[in-house]
This record gives sequence, structure tokens and C-alpha cells, in this order.
Amino acid sequence: MARLGWQTPEQAQWQADYEARRARQYRSLVDRLEIWAFCPRKGCQRQMSCGSERPSLCLSAFFVTMPDDLKNYVRLVITARSGGASPAEAHRTACERMMAVDGRTPFDGL
Repeated sequence: MARLGWQTPEQAQWQADYEARRARQYRSLVDRLEIWAFCPRKGCQRQMSCGSERPSLCLSAFFVTMPDDLKNYVRLVITARSGGASPAEAHRTACERMMAVDGRTPFDGL
């Protein structure tokens, strides 16, 4: 835990805990989206899980290459899940909202 000059020890500890919690959240999202399957790091592919020290970078790199309609779907699902919706409800809500706006979902051609 690196403490900045203006931080108290408690603030530095809180910051370290916060960063660790965010890394776990990012890693969980990377694992759920199975981004590790596209990772150039062979260790991630072997363990079928993100092994990066900074999973937010993996998520960002993958998100940049994702088609816009799929990005919107993922954002809507995450928003719905954050609001307490089940996975099925989140999917349904995201698809309904996308249909209302664009008239299609990212899964229409499948």
C-alpha cells in the first residue's frame, strides 16, 4: 500500500481496499464475459480466468473492439443487474429497451 503524502494511514488503507475491490469486480466481469478466451496471455486462456494484475485494462481493450450494439446491450444489462434484476430480467429489459430505440437487438441475426 503506497501512501500519498497527504493521506492518513486510514485513508491509505481505505484506498488500497477500494482498489482491490474494484480489481475483483473487473476480474469478475472479465471472467463472466469470457474475455480471457481472447487474451494474448496464455496463462489466462489455460486457467480460463483473468490472471492480469490490472483486469480493467483487459476489459477496456476488449470493449474497444466490441460492436456498438453489443456494447449498448452489455451496458443495459449491467445497469439492470445493478438495480437488482435477475440475469433473465436484465436480458429481457435490455432487449426491450434496444427494440424500443433501434428496433433490433444484437442477437437478431443469430
